[in-house]
Amino acid sequence: MRRVQPPNRDTKQPRLKAPPGACDTHLHIYGPPELYPLSPERNYTPDRHSTLDDYLNVQRKLGLERAVIVTGSAYGTNNQATLDALARMLGSFKALALLDPAITEAELLHLKESGFTGFRVKVNGRGGLSFEDTKKIVPRVEDFGWHVEFMSQSLDEVLGSVPSLRGLKIPYVFDHVAHVEPGMTESNREFKELLQILSGEEHVWINLYSFYQLSAEGGPEYMDMAPVVQTIVAARPDRVIWGSNWPHAGIPVPMPNDADLLDFLLAAALDETNRKRILSDNPAKLYGWRAS
Repeated sequence: MRRVQPPNRDTKQPRLKAPPGACDTHLHIYGPPELYPLSPERNYTPDRHSTLDDYLNVQRKLGLERAVIVTGSAYGTNNQATLDALARMLGSFKALALLDPAITEAELLHLKESGFTGFRVKVNGRGGLSFEDTKKIVPRVEDFGWHVEFMSQSLDEVLGSVPSLRGLKIPYVFDHVAHVEPGMTESNREFKELLQILSGEEHVWINLYSFYQLSAEGGPEYMDMAPVVQTIVAARPDRVIWGSNWPHAGIPVPMPNDADLLDFLLAAALDETNRKRILSDNPAKLYGWRAS
């Protein structure tokens, strides 16, 4: 079982002043464990300081107004902790589910009515849906306005998934900056192909969260990731979103300070208009909030 670092509980004051409606589009919450038992098949045990209240302290310090909880794989396909958090947050939070292929129509409708706006798919199907399962789920939720977040392990996997994701005919999100590596330019075949997909696909989105895990230089600035993200933003500024990935459970790099992750946008999205798109306008469109 993976060793998990505790999240940084001393969030700095960020230099970036978040615009109205700013959203953290990717975080997980866990616990308390006596209320929300973890899956015995999990490969990590979250730190105890990973509850909704712990996250709200971070959110307030960052000056964010909205957030999206992604049910963590440590729960398997049990979304109850996320459901209860949504009920507390009264519409300011949305969520993505991990779905059991055998989920009932009533359970799907309950997720929708509670504030879920989609679900997550892993390339290997562990802890949720495979691509074949996903093809069966999508017709059942086609009236929900949902989208799919695709979790991969490499840029090659991202590019290889496009025909299947395109065939779903609903919005899909590449996570982890699509695993673009520092130093990539448009002369790189894979990066060029990704940029073409971003520029030409109707349903495609890309989430910047976990760029800190791809950085070779590391924090607090992660500057080697700024040029590739600048190129992505230039290609499709209306399809880029940002997330913290709090509480960063099981990451193989030093624990980041979440203020540094927000301030990264000062270097990666140089234009204030694009930062507002990334933090406010784009999440409102994808997750179904009224634009600020």
